[in-house]
Amino acid sequence: MADDCGDFNIAHVAGLARLDLLPGEQLLYHEQLRDILAFAGRIRAVPTTGVAPMAQSAAVPDTARPDTAAPSLEAGQALANAPDAQMAPALFRVPRIL
Repeated sequence: MADDCGDFNIAHVAGLARLDLLPGEQLLYHEQLRDILAFAGRIRAVPTTGVAPMAQSAAVPDTARPDTAAPSLEAGQALANAPDAQMAPALFRVPRIL
């Protein structure tokens, strides 16, 4: 990231994102990206020495259930409510999307 937040080519950035921008949009996005980079620079300037890394900002209890093996449904039970099921190979039939 450049020290000067205005030091970037918005047409190049738009090309990397595969965007075709109109001239008015280029100016708008240039200003917005400049503001975002300026804000990121302000965040980088915050002193963080001595701050322990954390994944959560507040203590969250572990609510995950234990990962234990359990029997699964038999094919007939799983396909019982399917509108167009093929029982022999145990497949769900869905509409083709092209």
